Amino acid sequence: MSGKKTSLWPTGEMVGGLLFCLVIAIVSYLSNKFIYGRISALLWAFVYSILAVNIVPPSEKLLKGANYAASNLLKFSIAVLGLTISALAWVQMGLVGLIEVLVVIAFAMIVGLYLGKAMGLSDHLATLIAAGTGICGATAIAATGPTIEAKEEEMGMAVACITLFGLIAMFLYPFLFTNTVLGAWLHHSDIAAGVWCGTAIHETAQVVGAASQISDKALGMAMVTKSVRIFSIAPVVIILSAMFHRKRGSEAAKGSLVPFFAVCFVGFTLLNSVLLSIPATKAVWEPFMMTYLKPVVTFLLAVAFAGVGAKVRFKSFAKLGFAAFATGFTVAVLTAVLALVLVIFVYMPANGI
Repeated sequence: MSGKKTSLWPTGEMVGGLLFCLVIAIVSYLSNKFIYGRISALLWAFVYSILAVNIVPPSEKLLKGANYAASNLLKFSIAVLGLTISALAWVQMGLVGLIEVLVVIAFAMIVGLYLGKAMGLSDHLATLIAAGTGICGATAIAATGPTIEAKEEEMGMAVACITLFGLIAMFLYPFLFTNTVLGAWLHHSDIAAGVWCGTAIHETAQVVGAASQISDKALGMAMVTKSVRIFSIAPVVIILSAMFHRKRGSEAAKGSLVPFFAVCFVGFTLLNSVLLSIPATKAVWEPFMMTYLKPVVTFLLAVAFAGVGAKVRFKSFAKLGFAAFATGFTVAVLTAVLALVLVIFVYMPANGI
């Protein structure tokens, strides 16, 4: 969810790209309904969009609209998603869940830095891969890169690495939970699955895509867990800045430290909880939320996911060197395993799951 900045509101030259994403989203809903319902409309949109842009290279105008959907529209949709999630999810996460997330972040950073150095990567690239895996994907890379004075090609390589393994995780996690013994290990608990997804999957969009495959309850827990990682961007970047003995980077990097959409997401979960806790407002708000708001937000996410898919290029993965590939793969796997172990042996017992 990073890259070149787009304007706050869509412009005329973005119409074509936004229509492309809209059509993909509609086809994705039909695919979910009539072809294979176990794949959510969000994932259908993502897959269709990737295939479309890699088979027929899109024009610059189409890409402008797709980039808007993948950035501004996605952030807006995730923020508004908070209006459909109760703050009870924060209570269910609890102190144990918070500590678990921080442990995984620290683990990913330490292992990523150590392994990257052992594989011969530059300190900058190793740091970017570690931050992208442990914190928040491309957003963390965008915030960290200028701060540690990383080169553009290093940032690009780190984003490609994070994108590749995050995409695999987006499909693999729900499959493992639904179709393997891992589901039994998690006691078939959607809450536990959501915490695992939110703790270990790289990008926010990838977390949404994976958890939405399981259930709304899993999605809510995954996003609450993920928000802790998002808010950790600021302190981690400050620590890395001190480690590299640099001044804190450009204004763009500073502006990315605490993403506004994450603040809105948390605020909206609290607002939703207040509205549901008052009988007079609950009688009006709950049916409106379930009947109108949830379907609209889900559709907006599908449109945004079409934009995200339009940014994926198979050829970018081919540019990854073996050392960067091996580092990203190893950190992703170890982080996933640690997060799973902590959920099973720490989080679940502490929450009676």
